[in-house]
Amino acid sequence: MKSLHVLPVKVSSMAELDERVRREAPHADLLEIWLDSLRDLRLAEIFFLKEEVKKPFLFVNRAPFEGGNFMGTSVQRVAPLIEALERGADWVDVPIQTESTLIKKVMAVKKAMASKSHKSPKQKPKIILSYHNFKGTPSLPELKKIVQDAKKKGADLVKIATFAESMDDNVTLFELTKWAKRKRIPLCTNAMGPKGEISRVICPLLGSALYYAPLTEAHRTAPGQMTKAELRAVWSRLKIAKL
Repeated sequence: MKSLHVLPVKVSSMAELDERVRREAPHADLLEIWLDSLRDLRLAEIFFLKEEVKKPFLFVNRAPFEGGNFMGTSVQRVAPLIEALERGADWVDVPIQTESTLIKKVMAVKKAMASKSHKSPKQKPKIILSYHNFKGTPSLPELKKIVQDAKKKGADLVKIATFAESMDDNVTLFELTKWAKRKRIPLCTNAMGPKGEISRVICPLLGSALYYAPLTEAHRTAPGQMTKAELRAVWSRLKIAKL
């Protein structure tokens, strides 16, 4: 399966969002919209924009523990994601640490929207359950358990992003990615931080379903994130053209 390019869009105003999305959408498979960074969030306008650019949107509303700015309760954090699903979101990302009752509510809304949709199964709304760890990389057995728990909770795709303190941490994610591929569990993996850059090159080649890459260094949303051009340059040198 081809790894899809996710273009992160983290801006503080609707005007900036409109400008970035219109300019950058042609260069991405999927646009990640950070709702928590928008001071003047108007969700309806984002969906008008989505219709114009004709690209799938992935909505996130990140709390500080996952690298975001949202300071409200879990219920308040999930509410815009549920609204996004009700408006026709292609993807939403919910942290796996979210209370089970709220995850079940998100899954129920997704199911309801899918039942109303005339789109093909591949085009119906999907839920990412994500795990972010900015302090280190848990052991392979621990990460496998997180992935399995997310799958049991109904995730269409599981995202694992950990901080690399050594090359061994990258290897752990490589092994996790290969294991998930064998198990046919859709998984996105990457290691954060300077020592995790190699994971952003290798994980998509091993089966990571998504890779996150801005078009410029100024628009990075995670430590160690490489630009699309940087990744393409490395893959080109390796004579890899499928991504």
